[in-house]
Amino acid sequence: MASQFLKATVIGKAMIALLRRELVVARTVWTDAVTAVEWEGAFGDTVTVRVPARRTARTRVLRAGTPITNDDSNEYGVPVTLDTDVYNGANITDEQLTLDIVDFAAQVLKPQITAVAEGVEDAIAAQIAGATYESDHTIDADSFQTGGVNDWYKSANRARRILNDSNVPKSNRFLLVGSAVEEEILNNDKFIRFDSVGASAEDALREATLGRIAGFTVVQSNGIPDTDAYAYHKSAFILATKAPAVPRGAAFAQGISLSQGEQMGAQSGLDGINARWLMDYDYSSTTDRSLVDTYIGTAVVGDPEDTTDPDSDLILERAVRISGGGASS
Repeated sequence: MASQFLKATVIGKAMIALLRRELVVARTVWTDAVTAVEWEGAFGDTVTVRVPARRTARTRVLRAGTPITNDDSNEYGVPVTLDTDVYNGANITDEQLTLDIVDFAAQVLKPQITAVAEGVEDAIAAQIAGATYESDHTIDADSFQTGGVNDWYKSANRARRILNDSNVPKSNRFLLVGSAVEEEILNNDKFIRFDSVGASAEDALREATLGRIAGFTVVQSNGIPDTDAYAYHKSAFILATKAPAVPRGAAFAQGISLSQGEQMGAQSGLDGINARWLMDYDYSSTTDRSLVDTYIGTAVVGDPEDTTDPDSDLILERAVRISGGGASS
């Protein structure tokens, strides 16, 4: 069977399809806070994300002649730095390409994209797990038990109340859980599964999520401790990515005619996630080199402890940490 070479446009479409299936946690955070263009020329590879000021309404008694009081708007910024290159490289010999590889996308590209997607997932999961949570935004799951078993419906309801009290929007809320917590949640009859309400199996996010509990969409990840859980709004954490430029040297020469050579590098973007694929050839070892990579940066979105003070400390109000749940394996 003759070797099959994918055109750059086909590779790009394949990357998007594979990323849709592989990225889960990354799709629960703020990925469109920074556009790819904003990184160009950014000092120190850092972009400041503007977070709108919160304002509070005032009241006055009618016919009392009370003057209007004007308040200042105190905007603040969250710095995000591209500081990590998540990549996977592969060598493919002439013999492998000629005799072993039947489906390049399935045998080479998919494992590479899967590895990069898992690297991105681990990075944002580590940011969530390593964030500093306020004491009143931390819950001990062991304090919510029914019959000696952690009741995750009660824990989720407490997290819901904490976020509500902090005026966090009710939409786009997620509960990221470890594997031990996942097991306990699945055993809870109050848990609403997506497959029990006729959700579409074509939705990649729902394929990798469990369902809903107390208004949270539940997502499991091995990137956090298996007994931990984190309840948060989509805007609590930022994941910024930029696909590296496709170099002019990343080319594939078809046959022996250089005039037929065409660029085999491809960039793709999906819901704010950008990645690059490229190939080149080392004729000294008769080996193709395939590379999939992306530049990433993560950040925590803090809110001012005192909205009237422009110098107020920023604290994480859009997320709640729930620890101590689940029976660790």
